[in-house]
Amino acid sequence: MTTGTGQPVAAPRSAVRVSSRVLTVVLALALAGLLWVLYMLTRPWQPPGTFKVETALLSLPHDPGQPPRRVTLPHVLDDEGPAWWDQARYRITWPAGLSYVAGDTPRLAMLMPRVGTRLRVLLNGQEIYQFGWDAAPEASVLGHAVPHLVALPAALLTAQPADNELVVEVQARVLERSGLWPIVLGPQAMLQERHQSLLMWQVTGSWVMAALALFIGALALLLWRALGERLFALMAVAALALGARTALVTAVEPPLPLDWLILLRWSAFGVYVGFFVLTIEELFGRRLAWVRQGAWATMALSPLWTAAALWLQSYDLIRVWAALMTVFAAVALLAAVVDQWRARALLQQHLLVALVALFTWLTAVRDFAVIQLNMPGDGDLRWMTVGSLVLTLTLGWVLVERAAAWAQTVHRLNATLAQRIAQRERELNEAFAQLQAAERQRVIEEERRRLMRDMHDGLGSQLVQTLNLVRNPNAQLDRDALATMLRQALDELRLTLDSFEPMDGDLPAILGTLRRRLGPALESVGLELRWEVQDVPPLAMLDSRGVLHLFRCLQEIFANVVKHARARRITVSTWVREDHVILAIEDDGVGLPPVEQRPAEGRGLRNVLARAARLGAMVRFYDAHPGTGIEFAFPIGQGRPVSDSGWMR
Repeated sequence: MTTGTGQPVAAPRSAVRVSSRVLTVVLALALAGLLWVLYMLTRPWQPPGTFKVETALLSLPHDPGQPPRRVTLPHVLDDEGPAWWDQARYRITWPAGLSYVAGDTPRLAMLMPRVGTRLRVLLNGQEIYQFGWDAAPEASVLGHAVPHLVALPAALLTAQPADNELVVEVQARVLERSGLWPIVLGPQAMLQERHQSLLMWQVTGSWVMAALALFIGALALLLWRALGERLFALMAVAALALGARTALVTAVEPPLPLDWLILLRWSAFGVYVGFFVLTIEELFGRRLAWVRQGAWATMALSPLWTAAALWLQSYDLIRVWAALMTVFAAVALLAAVVDQWRARALLQQHLLVALVALFTWLTAVRDFAVIQLNMPGDGDLRWMTVGSLVLTLTLGWVLVERAAAWAQTVHRLNATLAQRIAQRERELNEAFAQLQAAERQRVIEEERRRLMRDMHDGLGSQLVQTLNLVRNPNAQLDRDALATMLRQALDELRLTLDSFEPMDGDLPAILGTLRRRLGPALESVGLELRWEVQDVPPLAMLDSRGVLHLFRCLQEIFANVVKHARARRITVSTWVREDHVILAIEDDGVGLPPVEQRPAEGRGLRNVLARAARLGAMVRFYDAHPGTGIEFAFPIGQGRPVSDSGWMR
């Protein structure tokens, strides 16, 4: 919904509350409908033309002294004494209504939804079916994990149906609910459909649930690693424990000894219950201390309790522990809901999860009552398979919703961060522009001061000398001398202006400019200027400041040659030596005096050395035989020189 300006507006709180209530009611009705469907599917079943056998004559083959007795199916050997925990024989009375005629086309079969753990079927003394009967004694075989459809060969049937002897022998295993459940006899084609339904419900459905639980657990682990939220870790362990426990219950021939298998099953179930409770507590966010303590106690006691049941060979302990865990999970869920409701913090997500958890709990209670306590109901189709599947899907939905909420939060934070970064970038750009303007102003001011200093030291000095000569009333004015002084002042001005020409560190071009300015003056005093300048790499230090420094150095060197060297020729040369550009100035004059006769270093020489240092160049004086040489070595690749506005102060 948007306003007239196109801006989105929040939905009214009352509308959100009504929507949440509607969704909760719809989910509650859907779960109630699913319970009704399960009830209708698992009512006592008997297709037309088939006969259900609910009694059998039980005897012990290894104990002939134990008289046979008739038992009601389902019959669980765990509930008998230890004498019945080895091998039992169930003799099935042929149903009076199940008749046949030799040569009939329909074949007869027997459907056993639950029997085990190992079994074989004999018809009139001939073995017609066996499951794990001949396996090694130490091997684990769980025949009760799958339904069994046994065809009754027509060749073995007697002429009179009542004369048939049908026997089911069972090798028992305590704590595995060994025994025999009601069986159905009838046409094989009719029982085949029921057998496929049981396989789909008990086996395929269980493996699908195990795979889905493991997938949800792996997904939760990935989300926990990526997002770091504790809820995902708790949910991952709960789902993985459920998947492992389902796989251990569904496996027909697990690669484990039976004692270890039982221990792992109930330990995994304890971990599932404990972490499921911790997940609910974390989801509701109430932090109930007794709930957390009970969850950890459940996980810690499960292996100990199961080990005690194995040692005492008592299935009643297993029943009690299963009941205690079921009651604890229900009480913890109820406490979380009530506590959240009292705090007025019960959200839609909490209600949905609570409803699904209640639905799963009801399916577990129904299966416990029918399968463990032998209460009325079809134990062939277990409700817990559907309940666990719905709960697992709900946990997956919670994962997706939480991950989506995290993604939205991250997206919102990223958008906010991007806005802040853009704002800071604008501020930095503005500050940088101000700094650039200030730097340009500083450079201009520095160049102005340098220009004033150079003009004062060079041009100003020449003009002051000329002015003093003109003002002196006693001086004899020599027009040629005055012209020379003014020409020198003009050369100073030109050199200063030439230093501002953009030469991009091109040393030959810089020297060419100097030659054009100073060459005529040198030739006028009789000095030949020999030019051996080669192309060299550009030098970054020779900007406008560096050029003027170099001009002053060479101007001082040429002046010294004119005044002191008595030379006839000056050679200027450049070349590259390793990683340096070399500039050499040599004359053919009197050369350097001996070391002991050399005067103290004058101001001109100090100026040359100081200016060269500001350029980053090394200076070397040497004997040119004849004459004197001065060599400047400029490093290639060196950056611009630092500010030198006060180098001679």
